[in-house]
Amino acid sequence: MRMARGALGIVYEPPLQAAASVAPKVTLFCARFRSPHWLKRGRAMATVFDFLELTDISENTTYSHAAGNLLSVVDQVSSSDLNDNEFDEGDDILIGGVSYNIDLIQKPSSGGKFTLGDGSQQTFGSGMEINLDVVFLTVSNGGDVRHFAIPNDSYGDMNVQSIQIGELRHSRFNDVKLISTSNNEVNAVCFADGTMIKTPNGETAVEKIEIGNLVLTRDNGVQPVRAILVRKLDFRTAPERLKPIAFSKDSLGPSRPHSKLCVSPQHRMLVVDPSGNMVLVPAKALLPRRGVRVAHGRRQVTYIHLVFSAHQIIYANGTPTESFFPGRMAMEAIPETCRAEIQDLFGEDVASDTGNHRKAAAPVLRVQEAQRRMSSFP
Repeated sequence: MRMARGALGIVYEPPLQAAASVAPKVTLFCARFRSPHWLKRGRAMATVFDFLELTDISENTTYSHAAGNLLSVVDQVSSSDLNDNEFDEGDDILIGGVSYNIDLIQKPSSGGKFTLGDGSQQTFGSGMEINLDVVFLTVSNGGDVRHFAIPNDSYGDMNVQSIQIGELRHSRFNDVKLISTSNNEVNAVCFADGTMIKTPNGETAVEKIEIGNLVLTRDNGVQPVRAILVRKLDFRTAPERLKPIAFSKDSLGPSRPHSKLCVSPQHRMLVVDPSGNMVLVPAKALLPRRGVRVAHGRRQVTYIHLVFSAHQIIYANGTPTESFFPGRMAMEAIPETCRAEIQDLFGEDVASDTGNHRKAAAPVLRVQEAQRRMSSFP
């Protein structure tokens, strides 16, 4: 056979003796040669990121974590079929090492929007296939059908709380240009969904708290929530190191917590050190304690930051712990669109290590220091 470079990829020209019986696959522009899987081995594979998984894709519908129809974020999808810089119906893609076929590609034909964890919104609309704001894919692997919304790289980092979809249209030539080729992943340092937060009206699930709601703090009475950051992880693709730390009932003391509590590994808990002082210690540093473990069985988790005008000690499942703390690593992990607001809340020295420790609600121990002293903790 002979292959020649074409405008949209590689053109397959069948040998003359087979011309009567072999019909090449034809698109509007040219025939495409789809290499068998054994030819794909060893080829470089294009990678795309930040696939927002939905339960389905329907017009004029809002998808959110609260409603349960915005499922997770798949952080890495790869395939040599994407090397032509396009999503094509019929392409094979790898999600978590499993091969899926792209069955349907859709694009917006009217306006929609992303609502972010800080309450801000990013809109999207119709456009040309060469640079869409959002691409909607339906993929399948036998009986397993999955649905994704893929945002354009121009949005940068986003903690998506909901997606409002307007009207949709099938892609004109069954293909669209690749988007989301940059990895805009955000690290999570916060509460897991289901955590009960102490408020003036009793305990409220953290995922039901809204901006402006009042929360009880240890040192400053009742304080309003100023911002909320949300990140949902799917551990089919997310790193195992981000799995939550689970605290059993009474693992930090009587009724601390009063029921099982899950937080992200770097989230700090308030404990008593050997000198009798209250210190903040990263959750993962407490793993040697009885009743504290990594929640290896969790397949998905939603992490939620509660942001106040200052760093606070609040109560989660009855145990004192921290609110969002704008340390250097945490600030690098959140979207740029949120950083300016948090700098306004905490002050211009928010990026300074010295400034941050002056603003901490209690003395902070790093992981290594806490682990060295763990044997003497009460």
